Amino acid sequence: MSSRRLLVALAALIPLSLSATAHAQAAKIGYVNFQKALAELDEAKAARTRLEGLKEQKQKDLDKAQDALKKDKETFDKQASTMTEQARNEKAEGLQKRFIDLQQNFEKGRTELAQKENEEFQPIVGKMRNIINAIAQKEGFTMVFDAGGIAYAPDSLDLTPQLVRTYNEQNKVKTSSTAPAATPAKKK
Repeated sequence: MSSRRLLVALAALIPLSLSATAHAQAAKIGYVNFQKALAELDEAKAARTRLEGLKEQKQKDLDKAQDALKKDKETFDKQASTMTEQARNEKAEGLQKRFIDLQQNFEKGRTELAQKENEEFQPIVGKMRNIINAIAQKEGFTMVFDAGGIAYAPDSLDLTPQLVRTYNEQNKVKTSSTAPAATPAKKK
């Protein structure tokens, strides 16, 4: 009796598994490595160069202010014993205020850089998604995944090279206009 139940169960499962297999074979799946693509896109490279220029300038400004504060603090420490208590307190409060301002400027700079990075890369990612959609529709892909969550997939399913090639062809970066755009950011 138990073998008969087993045969009935197997007979019921075979059509289901064949149907699922046939359906799975009809699905065409691919993936894209967004991080790799962003590292290879000409427009993204230009954006990173602009951001690095801005970051370097902000860091130089911050370093200059920090060095000036440090120098003034050393001068204060040397002269504190000769000052009146009121003058010493006023000078100490002024140094403390400058230190707080420096910290606030640092945080403001970080926020500005994050906002600028978002402004630079959001349009690029939008264009990437449009290209991925076009590739998927043209080549009949059912699904295209971000490679970030995939543990294994054969290289034949990787659409990243095609995405990078198509993106760079459609979005030519002018090298002459990139350099001047980075230069004014450094002068601020």
